[in-house]
Amino acid sequence: MVEQNGAGLCVEDMVDLSRYPIADLSGPEGVEFARRSRAQFVETGLCMLPGFIRPGALEMLSNEANGVSDRAYYCKSSHNPYLQLDDDTLPQDHPRRREEHTFVGSVAYDQIPEDTALRTIYGWDPLKDFIAAVMDKPALHRNADPFGACSINVFCDGGEHGWHFDESEFTVTLMLQPPEQGGAFEYVPQIRGRPDEYSIVDKVLDGACEDVIQLPFTPGTLLIFGGRQTLHRVTPVKGERHRLVPVLCYAVEPGVTNSPEVRELFWGRRGPEASP
Repeated sequence: MVEQNGAGLCVEDMVDLSRYPIADLSGPEGVEFARRSRAQFVETGLCMLPGFIRPGALEMLSNEANGVSDRAYYCKSSHNPYLQLDDDTLPQDHPRRREEHTFVGSVAYDQIPEDTALRTIYGWDPLKDFIAAVMDKPALHRNADPFGACSINVFCDGGEHGWHFDESEFTVTLMLQPPEQGGAFEYVPQIRGRPDEYSIVDKVLDGACEDVIQLPFTPGTLLIFGGRQTLHRVTPVKGERHRLVPVLCYAVEPGVTNSPEVRELFWGRRGPEASP
């Protein structure tokens, strides 16, 4: 079945399948591409596909995201890099207790119209199956959360995401629109669990940059990122143009949702029956 959005574009019109042959992962071309993508992820902690979205579709996706960006709920918080509760049995300067700051908005899934290009891409099974191959999973399921299944991160002027490790094994994002200034994605790959992990985290939080890699923001890029093992952040944004990045969520088990507490933190509501 060909997935099509309200503008009449199908996924084949939006995704550069000649460059990224993921529509058929059973054929030799698809098998080899999935193998190489998995190898890239294992080696670097990420799989980056620049130009995944064709230029015409990129403009449509960006317009859609800008059209709903005023619906974003903004979360401003302080946290440690491990996103865990403070442990006062540790020294005050321990990396697990050092404070980082985050200010980011998110447009919930139920606030994105059903006929958008973003929803069409998210609902496309070959993309889900390709991500499963990159993550070496037998299968993946689209997240069932009414808010967090596929949301749009909105970084306005002053927005940032402090240094942290993700709680989830991986995240999938689409780079749509960079800000006028700032908003760089920086990371220190695959340090979780290393003997010198805390030493590296300390140095990074102190501003040492020799281990930090900056990922270019190239609109139209699909990124599969292993954030549980990799320390990362988004630097402060400056200017009127929003940094727009949809987040596409998948799970190994069907029916996975966020807790009501997480929904309230990131979208200001516990359930879809509440008014945005």
